[in-house]
Amino acid sequence: MSADPVHAISALTEQLTRLPGIRTASELFAGHPPYAVDAPLRPLFQRGGLPRGEILAITGEHSFSLALAACAAATREQLWCAVLGMGEPAVAGIADFGIDLSHFVNLRTPLQDWLRVTSILVESFDILIVRPGFAPTPGDRQRLLAKVRERRMTLITLDEFPGTGERLGVRDVRWEGTARGAGRLEQCTVTVHGSRTGTHTLLLPAPSGRAERPAPMPGAEHSVPAVGVAHPGGPVPRIHSVD
Repeated sequence: MSADPVHAISALTEQLTRLPGIRTASELFAGHPPYAVDAPLRPLFQRGGLPRGEILAITGEHSFSLALAACAAATREQLWCAVLGMGEPAVAGIADFGIDLSHFVNLRTPLQDWLRVTSILVESFDILIVRPGFAPTPGDRQRLLAKVRERRMTLITLDEFPGTGERLGVRDVRWEGTARGAGRLEQCTVTVHGSRTGTHTLLLPAPSGRAERPAPMPGAEHSVPAVGVAHPGGPVPRIHSVD
């Protein structure tokens, strides 16, 4: 059998990844594994990691914390992550999520320039976290999505964004650790709803400072799967909020 058809299909696939009219690139990138995430976060994603060649929307009060936690494993594997338009988050809080700060960049830019700067950064970074300053036009949105697909990188938006692939919504944020106005915050329990994976419960952060799965409740063996592992009885380090 001639190899020409194989080469033709490969070339066609490469062209398709650049076209803005395709709804999702998931099937096209089946041969490219997702970017790794820490074990407690894997059930949140359809393929067990950050989707490549797609725009991922994370929304809700704790969206920035979840985005940082999702990027941590990738930075430890020497991939580059940048944050755009989030001001100056606490560096200690970012490190507590397990991010390798030597592969993490925080950039400040005027809200009106977010789309232009994002289009430039997509060319250089593996993962980009952005809070859009305004809603782009359909044409601008399609051009940005085409760039994301061509680069096979991950763009995370901290707001609803038409054309996204997977979507994660953070709800029911519950901090624990204070009693009658005294003490210190120890952990935060959140509910995360994935558009493709259902509902999960997560400690974000756990007493360790990272995302973990809460300890199972008695008799909850048959409950909805959750995400991440608490460490009762251990020392309680500082907890930093970055949202």
